[in-house]
Amino acid sequence: MKQWYRIFLSLMYTSMLFANPIKKVELKSLGLSIETPNHWEEVTDEEFRDSKNQIHLESKTFTKLLHESKELPLFSIRKVDPNLEEYFTIINIKALTTELEFKNIPLDLRTYLFRVSMALKKFDYLIEPKAVRINGNLAGFALFSHTIMDEAQNETKVVSAIWVFPRKGYFYMIGSGMVEENFEPVFEEVKQIVNTFKIEKTK
Repeated sequence: MKQWYRIFLSLMYTSMLFANPIKKVELKSLGLSIETPNHWEEVTDEEFRDSKNQIHLESKTFTKLLHESKELPLFSIRKVDPNLEEYFTIINIKALTTELEFKNIPLDLRTYLFRVSMALKKFDYLIEPKAVRINGNLAGFALFSHTIMDEAQNETKVVSAIWVFPRKGYFYMIGSGMVEENFEPVFEEVKQIVNTFKIEKTK
């Protein structure tokens, strides 16, 4: 019964998502594209920095590194939801260098996320790292929960989804975070957006 409920939810939110107008975003120099619904808006670099600097991790050292990092995503969008005043669901696309070869995608993604988990509080897998294929491109995927804090040390339980698309010497990463409470519908929407991500060969 539970499995049928999940299938029903997935179909329902897929229909709702693509019943709304969408726009195609192309990063032509990189050969990347993704389709986003109109009720999602692009996040500016300044907004990304402000949002990042509001997050506090369990370790003061990791929090300092996070706030001082100048790394910006290639593209970032957030869901416009008037019912959420403090937290927005965000999807970021980044290009990151790595020494990991991703010949064994689940294993190498687990290694990568082990390093990430060192900076996170109450890290727990909801879906273990696995290989998936999106528009012909092999990728790694994992879903996990953890806790973030604000400046006053108030905790919020969140769920993060990550997809990695290995290339030679680097990888594209799509990451999304959402509040844990009733996260399933939001995750289904995020998943449908990520499923439009394409990597074309550049000249």
